[in-house]
Amino acid sequence: MGVFKKNNRWYIDYYLPNNKRRREVVTIPGVDPSRIIRQDALKAHSIRKAQIAEGKFDIVASAKPVMFNRLMESYLEEYSRVNKAQKSFERDITSSKSLLRYLGGKSLTQITPWLIEKYKSERQKDTTQYGKAPAKATINRELALLKNMFNKAVEWNLSTSNPVKKVKLFTERPTQLRTLNDSEFGRLYEEASDFLKPILIVAMNTGMRLGEILRLKWEDVNFKDGFISVWETKNHESRNIPINKALRDALRSLSENAPSEPSESNYLFYHPDGRPAKSARGVQKAFSTALKKSGIRKCRFHDLRHTFATRLVMLGVDITTVKELLGHKSIVMTMRYSHPTPEHKKQAVERLKFAGVDTYLDTERVGLEGRGRPSASQVPEIIGGGRGIRTPKSVRTPVFKTGAIAVLPALQM
Repeated sequence: MGVFKKNNRWYIDYYLPNNKRRREVVTIPGVDPSRIIRQDALKAHSIRKAQIAEGKFDIVASAKPVMFNRLMESYLEEYSRVNKAQKSFERDITSSKSLLRYLGGKSLTQITPWLIEKYKSERQKDTTQYGKAPAKATINRELALLKNMFNKAVEWNLSTSNPVKKVKLFTERPTQLRTLNDSEFGRLYEEASDFLKPILIVAMNTGMRLGEILRLKWEDVNFKDGFISVWETKNHESRNIPINKALRDALRSLSENAPSEPSESNYLFYHPDGRPAKSARGVQKAFSTALKKSGIRKCRFHDLRHTFATRLVMLGVDITTVKELLGHKSIVMTMRYSHPTPEHKKQAVERLKFAGVDTYLDTERVGLEGRGRPSASQVPEIIGGGRGIRTPKSVRTPVFKTGAIAVLPALQM
């Protein structure tokens, strides 16, 4: 079917290079649609076929504009909700609000690299609920969402390019990872409620995320073989975590105090009123209360995971093992979580020793005057046209005495 008439209007029918069928109403500028005849439609059909054959037909420009709001809705419901973890999906929902506020009502073809740069600039003028401008890391997460959306739009044939690829993200300042020392964790545990204490023990001895801990069921705990199975994870990959003695004792105590009639869910952790502790909100509130009572500042529950990883590295555990225990896909993430603490760096340097070396420096033999400057008589005299140096006896190279052996200090090049 090349041309056809419907409701007193002529249409042309053809196929695009991507094998998609297209039907298009025939229009002639300045001519009433009712006066267009079959010959006009055949001529329009021939012109369109020639444009397609010569590669001069702009498919995107001729198609109905795809609006940003529609792409956002499709991305969140058909991709993010289905393929991402719940927390990541919620992060996308949060980021989408700012994007829709600035880009809503525009078509995809209207969103250019220049417009995105303008978004970056305007977004920094916003004010958060805390009365501050949004962090550059926050804006970067929004741009990352926008970039992924356009990647999907290209896959779904809604766009031919991704304008975000030409936009540079903000440079983010590396964050200092927070870890707890023995004293801090002792104080935190002492002030924690009976509900929170076993959760803290699990976190410090497994490095599990809070969501992973709260989803644990007794069927995931294997006392016989000594490991916990984590099934629902951020990267959708399960892992097994060994149970050490401290964790075993805590889990045994927890199982003995479990409800006599466990619910069908059979979760490990329950609120005092018997409800399964599936929501992180209640745990975060209990954690915040324990922090205030213990006087510990600037600490999040997730910092227990940092502490777990850092301690393993300080104990000499290889980074690959730490990666597997944390459940990271990339070892780069593991390196970020396991920076040594300043105290550990100091202890490492203090461990440097040179056996049999007396590091006492006999400064009297150097014979320096004033503030460390040699006197005129002590300055080396150049003789023999620069081929030799006569050094006064009072200016001598300091030596480190080691019995019968004199060790010269290393040359500074």
